[in-house]
Amino acid sequence: MLKNNIEAHSLGLKPHQLALVLEALHDVRGIKKATIFGSRALGTYQDNSDIDIAIEGEALSIDAVALVTDKLEYSSLPFNVDVVIKHKIKSKELLEHIERFGCVILEP
Repeated sequence: MLKNNIEAHSLGLKPHQLALVLEALHDVRGIKKATIFGSRALGTYQDNSDIDIAIEGEALSIDAVALVTDKLEYSSLPFNVDVVIKHKIKSKELLEHIERFGCVILEP
């Protein structure tokens, strides 16, 4: 469920594109929360901007990142997707950006 009734188009995505992202996230065990950040969350995206996603959950590893990335790379989604595990981010500035501007697209 989208937090605060965020619509797909506010992220520069069509509803079916957001559905592809959510499906890929749901398919990977352990992901409890996912947040889109970066230009798509800020509303400064271009037509070809990538989708930045921070994932959270128990015992997430690089394998979870690879699974989500692979699922989306081989989907009909016309954008690159960058997936990061939030608790592994070392940049205080990036964590603050995600907390302040991120759009939660998946949560318990």
